[in-house]
Amino acid sequence: MDREKEFMPWLLFGTCDEEQQQFQSQKEADGWEIGEKCFISELADIYASTITMGNNSFICANALIRGAKLEMGTHCSINSYAYLQGKITLGNHVRIAPKASIIAENHGYSDLRLPISKQPCTSKGITIGNNVWIGANAVIVDGVHIGNNSIIAAGSIVTKDVMPYQVVGGNPAKPIKDRIRSTLSAPLASFCTSVKTQLKTLIASYQQNGEFTDPNCVPGQSPKRALCDAIEILTMFNETPDNKRDLITKIQNWQTDNIDYEVLSVGYALENLGASIAKPYSSSTQLQGEKLIQWLENLSWDTNVWGAGNDIDCLGTSFYQNQKHFGIKADLNTLFEWLDTHVNAQNGVWGNPASRLHIVNGFYRLTRGSYAQLHHPLPLPEKALDTILEHAKDENYFGGANGNACNVLDIIHPLWLCKGQTDYRYDEGQEWAVGWVYKILDHWVENKGFSFELHQTEKPSLMGTEMWLSILYLLCDYLNISDLLTYEPKGVHRLYTEL
Repeated sequence: MDREKEFMPWLLFGTCDEEQQQFQSQKEADGWEIGEKCFISELADIYASTITMGNNSFICANALIRGAKLEMGTHCSINSYAYLQGKITLGNHVRIAPKASIIAENHGYSDLRLPISKQPCTSKGITIGNNVWIGANAVIVDGVHIGNNSIIAAGSIVTKDVMPYQVVGGNPAKPIKDRIRSTLSAPLASFCTSVKTQLKTLIASYQQNGEFTDPNCVPGQSPKRALCDAIEILTMFNETPDNKRDLITKIQNWQTDNIDYEVLSVGYALENLGASIAKPYSSSTQLQGEKLIQWLENLSWDTNVWGAGNDIDCLGTSFYQNQKHFGIKADLNTLFEWLDTHVNAQNGVWGNPASRLHIVNGFYRLTRGSYAQLHHPLPLPEKALDTILEHAKDENYFGGANGNACNVLDIIHPLWLCKGQTDYRYDEGQEWAVGWVYKILDHWVENKGFSFELHQTEKPSLMGTEMWLSILYLLCDYLNISDLLTYEPKGVHRLYTEL
């Protein structure tokens, strides 16, 4: 027996000799479940226990496990002299340091007439999430849940649940650091400083012959979106565009009575310049009562739910513009009564196409211009979160190098909106959001900004830059760290509106 490897099994690099294989086979015959590339020291003291081990997990020599029903995820380690007892569940990538005690049982003591030794024991169980480090000599008592990505400082006595991404310490253990805030503070500050420094050079690089252009647009496409994006980017950082008065006149002349995307881009660009649309949208003032219901029912809910959501986004924004600038109130009671009663009771979203992408993207567009902008509570936020978070796992859209601005926005805005009503599954959304903060920070192009396809070879653009800056703010606000940024969206992707 190689005692060094019994105490330091990581030296085996996922291999085990014939003796270890036989030892594991014997344990499996006793009812254990052992994954691939695991190691269990024969010097570990394990009594009256059943253990399930995920792949690449190990138990070191002199660990004491007794009377335990232990479930270990993948890449878990129980170091020497750690003590585990009772029903304990570990997620993936859990590290338990030497002499940590995890005891999922208690002596009963409720009957004052009996010695404690004669009273029944109780057991609630202990659950430990993914990517958790439990420091040396820490003690975790029965009934505690340790959230994902948390750290238990050495010597801590943990008597209460620990939230995700928290560092806790002391006796009793209390939060001493928020890992998200403390880790991302410096990178976000550096990013904001860099963008602010490059802002004027960046904006100027997209001008040709006095007009703003998007390098990814087809030749001859209208420059309206590019100009509006430029205004939004500048005003995010409290910068004023040149020729402000001329720009106001120019953009006001673009206004039509069509309820389309220019209701958003034109209207918000004018607001950011300290102006407003020149006249109310008369076509939307006519949509009240039965006319509004008929309009809603004629949308393409089964074949193009994104288009239906887009139409409601634009309509809701025209309602907002009319009310804010001209005092014309819309029939919001009819709008929300129809939407609330036509939401899918099973998945919390609207429409029935086969593609989850379409219903999630449609949900964002619909709710942005109505529920979010007009301050109305969502009908089924928890059902919607189930659908949105399931879609967020799709590797085709969000895995590896995948992820364009629209698809990521269509996840984070609904997560942010639902969080205003419920904390349901917030820990999952939180982890997804942290990952995307890092991805965005890693893909800024100096003096050019962001491309729409963040991880592709597409050229940076004003649209990509405005969208990813807004998405980053949304992610940070969802994570409760938007105060670390020195800008905020003030256009189409603003988080709040004033009515």
